[in-house]
Amino acid sequence: MWKEVRLLLRGTYRIISGLNGFAYDFKRFLFYGGWRENLSDMEIRNYNTVMAYHGLEKSLSFKNRNPTSGWGNAERVFLRLKIAKMAGDYGYHDKAAKQVLMKFLSLPENIELEKSRKMILEMNSMEFDSDDVHGAILYPLSNYKMGILKHPEDFFLSRYSLREFREDIVPQEQIKRALKLAMKTPSVCNRQAWHVFHSNDSSIIKKALSYQNGNRPFGDKIPNLMIVTTDLKAFFAGSEHYQHWIDGGLLSMSIMYALHSLGIASCPLNWSQTPKRDKQLRKAINISPNQTVIMMIAAGYPKDVNKVCSSTRRPLEEIFSNIELK
Repeated sequence: MWKEVRLLLRGTYRIISGLNGFAYDFKRFLFYGGWRENLSDMEIRNYNTVMAYHGLEKSLSFKNRNPTSGWGNAERVFLRLKIAKMAGDYGYHDKAAKQVLMKFLSLPENIELEKSRKMILEMNSMEFDSDDVHGAILYPLSNYKMGILKHPEDFFLSRYSLREFREDIVPQEQIKRALKLAMKTPSVCNRQAWHVFHSNDSSIIKKALSYQNGNRPFGDKIPNLMIVTTDLKAFFAGSEHYQHWIDGGLLSMSIMYALHSLGIASCPLNWSQTPKRDKQLRKAINISPNQTVIMMIAAGYPKDVNKVCSSTRRPLEEIFSNIELK
């Protein structure tokens, strides 16, 4: 009897806590999401622009492209470039968009069109350019083969979450190198709405970890800590209300594999927290309100001999099925 009552009370508490969390997430999307498409905000404009110019990049990447395709995105990009010119503040995606649009307008099927000439003429007066290469590039099979591992199992199966590290702090240059590798992570429409906060200051790490559950036996000995976030300004449609979690999760795993490739151990630290804890962390750590905290990652060098959880994996047949129609 009492056991059933306890289970019922526990279940009710979980439902109420869930509703509280959903309401908090909705409120944050309402206040900080990009759904208003305020293009005078450089960050929102850049996320909005990359959605359009990435569509052009995909059009340019097809060997047998439809010669009439892409104009809807081209006009969207052009409008946003004009706004950037008027505002006088240019972000990375503004500069990339200009280069991609110029390549699109310069296609043989487009270059002689009156609307192309008008756009090119106006874009030539926009005094911002990108130093990187955007659009589409030829990528031979030999380049793909560079990524083939002779024994991929040796890499993937040798990574474990480590909770006891050497005392040495990982140099920030190595952390940044891992992040550059992880930045190849795909994201929705290539928006790359990520931010990574890093510290090797023990007092800052201690403060941040005081709001995270599960680090208490080892948190005071973590040499490096990262907090992975995604920017709500990058997400516009209501259907994207979970996308920031997806993109942030993808980057987080890439970071841990990148660290592993450099001989640096890591441990993911869950941030499925209550609204109260989330607010407490933001009050203590300078994280913009539009940034959603995805997770924390502890990092450090492994010792000569380490003890880890075996954490065996479920049989493949339990998680694999062929796609079938109903």
